[in-house]
Amino acid sequence: MYARVIQVPLKPDTINEATAYFRDSVGPALKELAGFKNSRFLTDSTTNKCLMVTLWESEEARTNAETNGFLQGVLKNMGSYFAGSPAIDYYEVGVQVV
Repeated sequence: MYARVIQVPLKPDTINEATAYFRDSVGPALKELAGFKNSRFLTDSTTNKCLMVTLWESEEARTNAETNGFLQGVLKNMGSYFAGSPAIDYYEVGVQVV
């Protein structure tokens, strides 16, 4: 399994709106993508930091969600919530406990 982790600072007082947008728009759209496993939207209200974590069944599935424009669309549509540029990191999932 493969992960993409996006870290971005949010503008003050936008955590609730950003969370709702991810839950109501991004989440359902992710479920339609081939190879998508699950996601998390993590926030810290004291620092306004946000982590968007997605897990994919393969590296190819994760890459496809970027090369087909999906990720770029999400970042563009959520841009009004961002207080800075997103940093994107990639990982191979070594262990998952459910």
